Amino acid sequence: MKLGAQLYSLRQFTQTYEDLDTTFAKIKQIGYDVVQVSGIGPISAEQLAELSKKHALPVTCTHSPMDRILTDTDALIAEHKIYGCDEIGLGGMGYDNYSTLEKAREMIEKFREPVKRIMDAGMTFAYHNHSKEFLDIGGTCFYDLLIEEFPEINFILDTYWVVYAGRDPVDYIKRISGKRIKNIHFKDMETEGQGRICACGNGIIDFKPIYDTCINEGIPYAQVEEDNAQEAYGDAFEQMAISYKNLKPLFTK
Repeated sequence: MKLGAQLYSLRQFTQTYEDLDTTFAKIKQIGYDVVQVSGIGPISAEQLAELSKKHALPVTCTHSPMDRILTDTDALIAEHKIYGCDEIGLGGMGYDNYSTLEKAREMIEKFREPVKRIMDAGMTFAYHNHSKEFLDIGGTCFYDLLIEEFPEINFILDTYWVVYAGRDPVDYIKRISGKRIKNIHFKDMETEGQGRICACGNGIIDFKPIYDTCINEGIPYAQVEEDNAQEAYGDAFEQMAISYKNLKPLFTK
């Protein structure tokens, strides 16, 4: 299993080609093996491919805009192929899109054709959760509905938001199975309950059983994400380095 950096954690430093070049260099220096692309500036697929190759940081998944997934699918596929990424991810959708069972099923139907196009291109589509996907809608929740009624899709399970919702990441990893998870977000919670996001290893989430379950399920990539690193702690790169230092002993066993 390889340890990666979710670029959304460093979005303030990825808005130009030059800044992304510097950020990739810093990520590599910390020790990360791969990246997830999310929140970067208007940088072309060709430029991203160049930087990925230059710094030996493969892009293993993205968070792509929902409207492009739904209406510009072929162009999005072509861009991912340029920089060698085989998983198109959605970072989430507004709660109103799945706040009732009827709305949730309507949303699933909207995604069926784009997901088929993605699969036909030899790629996968993956959904990233927050906490509201676990709220009750008619005796189930949107996340469970996706697992049960949309078997064609993958998941980018976010450990923080699963815990925030009062669920167990290990249970969900086992339930989904590694066959439907290529990338998982390792994200920690500072205090019990619904504490703020913090560097991995500095909070209350025990990543060892999560890591062990990922290994057992054959999940290849863990992406470290700290949404609020710059705003809450003042140095996003330092936060990513702390996460790497705290997690690396797991990944060397």
